[in-house]
Amino acid sequence: MVDLSVKIGPLSLADPLILGSGPVGVRAEDLIAYGKVASAIVTKSISVNPSPGSPQPRIVKMDRDGMINYEGGPNPGIDAFAETLKAVCPVIPAPVIGSISPRTLTHSNGLERMVEKFIGAGVRAIELDFKYLYDQAKGRLDFQPDSMSSVIERVRGVGNTPVIAKLAYGFIELADLAKAAEDGGAAAISAINTVFPAMRISLRSRRPVLSMNYGGLSGGPIRSLAVAAIFNLRKATKLPLIGIGGVVEAEDVVEFVLAGATAVQVYTAAQVQGPELFPKLRAGLLEVLGKMKVSSLAELTGAAHDQARTVDDRQWDAVSL
Repeated sequence: MVDLSVKIGPLSLADPLILGSGPVGVRAEDLIAYGKVASAIVTKSISVNPSPGSPQPRIVKMDRDGMINYEGGPNPGIDAFAETLKAVCPVIPAPVIGSISPRTLTHSNGLERMVEKFIGAGVRAIELDFKYLYDQAKGRLDFQPDSMSSVIERVRGVGNTPVIAKLAYGFIELADLAKAAEDGGAAAISAINTVFPAMRISLRSRRPVLSMNYGGLSGGPIRSLAVAAIFNLRKATKLPLIGIGGVVEAEDVVEFVLAGATAVQVYTAAQVQGPELFPKLRAGLLEVLGKMKVSSLAELTGAAHDQARTVDDRQWDAVSL
């Protein structure tokens, strides 16, 4: 039997398949359903106060297992959500990771209170969503890598809970952000977040489909960007990496692992296919690794960095993966 177990800081997981942050990670029934099949679950990003989010429509499906969304962070706020977590964490076998929204990370005093609430409700780790603090389109010019270090240190100062820094492509290099995550004492890095901006236009109405015109692209269309991010982050840091972006099949998981990921987060496909995706991915992963003749997933972590590449004049030929 192939060993699928992984370790993210102090968290020991049965396999690398984690539910990523998104709308299905807020209602009690969904948290329980996914918590029974995933090795860990990340909640919806939560803010201090309740937020209604963007006007509808705010999510549109794409081809190739993709999705564009501009949700605007709808959530019940930490007080109400902490009560939900207190009810579900005891019955969920998988570790629950609390996600904190970007706007809360800049809050002068609400951040520490949120972390206390999350810890008191039973979460095993905290993921900090830094995306919109340095996003190419809407980033704050005053946000620098040392700002990230300071935020992580503030969170770690509240309790002995591992912190995962969630990164995205933006105007700050991923390597610089990884160094900042290390300096702040992060236990791991997850990447990447959605890619912004993206758009769909309705032929019938002749206008953008989403109420906010643009949205963040996720799912299959960003997988190659996400794999490249993990590959480059592996060269920049020794922290455990969690790959995010377009995991649909077991082969996608292995590709992230070869690039340097210890685990992956699955969201877009999980929202579309439901909790049953996780047993399917796990079975597929065992089959793929069996064919690759490895005894444990850990054997493949970062293996793509060890493969020598020879010069080949046929550089423009199409290749099969």
